[in-house]
Amino acid sequence: MNVTLHTFGRRQNPALLLLHGIGIGHRLWTRQIECFQSSYFVIAPDMAGLASEACPDGDIRDIARHLEDELGSQSLNSVAACGISAGASVALALAARMGSRVNRLILSAPHARAPRFALGLQIAVCRLLPKNALVAATKAGVKNDPVIAAAAEEDSRALGKRGLLAALDMLWKLDLRLELRNVVAPALVLCGERDRVNLSVACAMAKLLPDARLHVEPGAGHLWNVQAPDRFNAVLREALDASVGERR
Repeated sequence: MNVTLHTFGRRQNPALLLLHGIGIGHRLWTRQIECFQSSYFVIAPDMAGLASEACPDGDIRDIARHLEDELGSQSLNSVAACGISAGASVALALAARMGSRVNRLILSAPHARAPRFALGLQIAVCRLLPKNALVAATKAGVKNDPVIAAAAEEDSRALGKRGLLAALDMLWKLDLRLELRNVVAPALVLCGERDRVNLSVACAMAKLLPDARLHVEPGAGHLWNVQAPDRFNAVLREALDASVGERR
């Protein structure tokens, strides 16, 4: 499971890890990288199996393990981790492994175990659709930002239909519920108000984690870091500033 770290900003700044979901790699976070690289050392990996590169036997826990190894090789032993969608699941798995070395969690639409009906329906639909339609659907989710939409088209084409189905299968097999007890970082659980599929899951997650609060963003959808970047950045900065204050 290849994990390629892309870094932005000065290493002496606090480390901020941004974890993408399925279909679009690290460029999903373009507007967050622009916003935070002056005050944080931003690490935005490309995670094989979720975008750009298919991994038929991939596993979210394996991605988290490789990510932990890569962070260790860079002597990054304290990070704030922010993930969205499947990237939030990776962040959960990473926080369960790293303990206090993850100093803050920001999770948008996270799953410890994906809803069976909704994910099963998504997999069934994806099996029926041709690759071009799947690429178009990925691109449509970020169509308000032409730069990120172009990245979405490139990354989802590289992932391909087989890779997309393998990534969804990773989510289908995932069950992190028992590992939530190992997450010690204070967490902010986010969800867009219009992200109906994930809203109830996000509410439940905020109750299950040992130290978490919930923020539901009015009018926002699933990938609201792209759809409403200014609001997402403001919420993220507030969470990060609170984390810095607690460590002083």
